[in-house]
Amino acid sequence: MTRIHAAIRRIEAAMDSREQQTETLRKRHAALRGEVAQAVAAIDALVAAQDATDQDSTGNAAPEGDR
Repeated sequence: MTRIHAAIRRIEAAMDSREQQTETLRKRHAALRGEVAQAVAAIDALVAAQDATDQDSTGNAAPEGDR
């Protein structure tokens, strides 16, 4: 029985380790997703600002070749 119990403990330890790794990966993924969302928002803001400066005084968008 001792060998069986030792084997069970090793299996349980491996399962715990895998759960910890999975949780770590989940947290890293969530952090990366947040960083990407911030980067995309910053890019969108830059594009919007550029689009605003590309408009001429009449409020019409500048011709494609002038951008």
